[in-house]
Amino acid sequence: MRPHRAFRLPVSTDRAPALLAYPMHGQHKLLREGYRTRDGHLIEWLGHDLADRGGVAVVSRPEPALTRVVRRRPPGRPATGTHPVETRVARVPDPRDRRRWWATSARSYPVLPESVADVPALVWNPFVALAPHGASPFDGRRRVVLDLLDDWSRHYAFAGVRSAVDEAYAVAFDRADVVTANGAGTADLARRHGRDDVVELPNGCDPHRFDQRSTAIGPTTVGYVGKIGRRVDLAGVLATVAARRDTTFVFAGPVLDREYRVLDREPNVTMTGDVHYTHVPELLRSFDVGWVPHHVGEREVGGDVIKTYEYRAAGLPVLSTPICGVDQRGLDGVVVEDLDRHATALAALTRDGARVPRRPAAIPRDATWRHKADVVLAALTRA
Repeated sequence: MRPHRAFRLPVSTDRAPALLAYPMHGQHKLLREGYRTRDGHLIEWLGHDLADRGGVAVVSRPEPALTRVVRRRPPGRPATGTHPVETRVARVPDPRDRRRWWATSARSYPVLPESVADVPALVWNPFVALAPHGASPFDGRRRVVLDLLDDWSRHYAFAGVRSAVDEAYAVAFDRADVVTANGAGTADLARRHGRDDVVELPNGCDPHRFDQRSTAIGPTTVGYVGKIGRRVDLAGVLATVAARRDTTFVFAGPVLDREYRVLDREPNVTMTGDVHYTHVPELLRSFDVGWVPHHVGEREVGGDVIKTYEYRAAGLPVLSTPICGVDQRGLDGVVVEDLDRHATALAALTRDGARVPRRPAAIPRDATWRHKADVVLAALTRA
């Protein structure tokens, strides 16, 4: 099938970009959320680093033309040195199976012109590997780094398109020059596909964004920032919340699965809704403890947890379940316990309702997005 339309350079310049970046979703989501995801952070840094060499062309996942009507104006300005490449298509997702759009939209990635034939590509969305001839960056003409976020072959949300996921991974792993993984689980995914050369590159944070001075008031506040869905152990959270009625629990993020709306009924739980990334540092100042009440095992998706780094950059002590890789990040101040022991662990941390003192953290350089971007750029430019 022919791609929908040609790749277009920014109208302000006819200069080829220094890098093609294929984020998990696209430019609109990056702007709406504030570049808070791994792909967003790396795109920000690489745009900054490559701005005087043509910058980064951010090639969004193709979206239905209807979204242009719904999204009347961009929710912000693109990061320095980045140029959006967006594609609209006439078809629409099947409302009965919206996840299938990940596979069907790959058919409409834009044709890559000769002017970018030797421009390297950084890919997060594995379905890009299924783009038609002429549109796929995995065409053997350029250097490609595949950076793994989650293991979609085990992700509960993609069970309905598992065969397409497997097909995309097979192509991407076969053709990528370098594979980087954000955690032990995604590194195992690469090895299952024969990539024993995978480079483990865990997540990180930008320490300079965060302020370690507390503004917390009122009852002891335990905070969670992130998506509120099946990665979170709902039963364990409810049990902990019920056992610690003297503690306020704040959940800041979008609710992905309707069963999690029950949290809003708890008297000591506050649901803030989604929070733009520019406001997260100030929100963390109002917490006493950073919480990671994730499932262990079945509902883990192989990736690393960014919020752990950000909690510590804000000086928060962290309480986490024993998820994969939690003890391999080089961070102090992280208490790891099974979720059925979190109520007891919180009692020890909070000293029965007292304000919890900050625990200043020195984030190692290799746990910063600055370092991660340097590693990825070196992989992209290595001969």
